[in-house]
Amino acid sequence: MKKIIYVLLVTIFIIPLNSSGQRWKEERLSVVFGTGTSHFLGDLGGGKKEAAHFFGVRDLDFVTTRPTGQIGVRYRFYEELYARATFTYTLLSSRDDASQEINRKLRNLSFRSHVWDLGAQVEYTFIKEKPAPRYAFNSLSKARQISAFLIVGGGGLYYNPQAYFDGEWVNLRPLGTEGQGHVESYDFIDPNTREEATQKVPKQYGKFTWQATIGLGLKYNLNRFWAIGLDVTNRYTGSDYIDDAHDRYFNFAQEGIDNPLGAELADRQLASITDVDGNKTVGDDRAPWDTGQPYRGDPDYNDAFILTILSAHYKFKNTMKGMPKF
Repeated sequence: MKKIIYVLLVTIFIIPLNSSGQRWKEERLSVVFGTGTSHFLGDLGGGKKEAAHFFGVRDLDFVTTRPTGQIGVRYRFYEELYARATFTYTLLSSRDDASQEINRKLRNLSFRSHVWDLGAQVEYTFIKEKPAPRYAFNSLSKARQISAFLIVGGGGLYYNPQAYFDGEWVNLRPLGTEGQGHVESYDFIDPNTREEATQKVPKQYGKFTWQATIGLGLKYNLNRFWAIGLDVTNRYTGSDYIDDAHDRYFNFAQEGIDNPLGAELADRQLASITDVDGNKTVGDDRAPWDTGQPYRGDPDYNDAFILTILSAHYKFKNTMKGMPKF
């Protein structure tokens, strides 16, 4: 009799606990489709204050919000850990005339870039979803459906900055707007010391760079097969040329280089601007600026962008050996 009771206790308590602890293995693989928005964090555009970098949420420019789309595969290799591979398209854009900071308005540069991003991330779940009761035919409780996770990863991306001029989009990279490909260095009068200095011109930038990703995500289970999610990630890139602006002005005419289109798009600063109340603000009134004058861009920080993506997850169900299929 004692042996029968012991077997019953093991059956009732230990086996269900062990099975429940392994239930996460049933939902290992899923495909993800998402769409959302992008916000550029770089040298151009921005908010009311001086440019912020990487986590500079204050510098978000909602006027130049652009669309993004993503597809991916997500694999659960431990109860709290997922790995995923993603392919993302986003359109990045920013323009100084949309900024509320006076110096950027006077600079008057703008760009857009189609970005193709191939990445891999690891997700650490700090609020775990709970498996539904196996034999319950009612829907999941709301508390069971929600999970939250930290996203860390990286990848590579393609970009190609363009500016709108004379009714069409012009590729900026071939123009060498800061002197790339035209000269190796130049002499100029340093505005801080008022002495002559030599500036080395950066090499022509490429169309590919790396990115590092960090962010947060939420997932809500609709049923056993479908879920919806929301990810907010910041991608810090290995380039300061996503918007074609990096450091100092380059005056093509002053350097004796015949490149009218490059000269036009390298320096588009305004002599003055007028606010909504009709007040006129006068700029440096030196257009085009002399070669070597700052601040066309800020070379101390690379460009970054924020993606906000609403996604749909389809979960492939595994049948664990020894467990019911329903």
